Amino acid sequence: MNQDKFTNVYRLPGSIQVRIAKWQATFRGTSDLVLHEALTVRNKQFQKQNFLPRGWCLTPFSEDDISITHHGKYIQTTMLTMIDKKISYKRVYLSRVPLEQAEPALRKYKIEWMRKYNDIVRKYNKIKKKELMAYAWEEVETLYPSIPKQSFDKELWNKLVVSQFGPARKYSNPYFVRKADF
Repeated sequence: MNQDKFTNVYRLPGSIQVRIAKWQATFRGTSDLVLHEALTVRNKQFQKQNFLPRGWCLTPFSEDDISITHHGKYIQTTMLTMIDKKISYKRVYLSRVPLEQAEPALRKYKIEWMRKYNDIVRKYNKIKKKELMAYAWEEVETLYPSIPKQSFDKELWNKLVVSQFGPARKYSNPYFVRKADF
């Protein structure tokens, strides 16, 4: 790893800058003391509740994100399976259920899924953020980059889903929805 490649920390001629989304702080000088101070300030930003580092954490869904599309003979919404978090579609065929009943039922179905999904996201983010902070504080101590690039941890996700909701065979669908199932 290149010595100057700290996450969200940039060396400028004569100063060190910390940039996280729209927030930034500039520190005069390029010594190890200045770098230590910059890394400490960066870590305080990392610890904020609303900070979800890209690659490390997942963004929860809100009810505003619900999108139901009409395709003539059916309506559908995009969802993620609870095991492995794969993209899939939940469809309701209008030949089986009239549109007036199908749309509210599909919305209710997605809201129940979203609540369960967001519960797992919160637990996942808490674990991953704790892991990130261990690396971040190691950087402060050693002044050497140690935060690795991170991607979705399918193994951790599946472990959290099974511990929270039980095995997939308990459910009739891959979204682990029971109450609003139709």
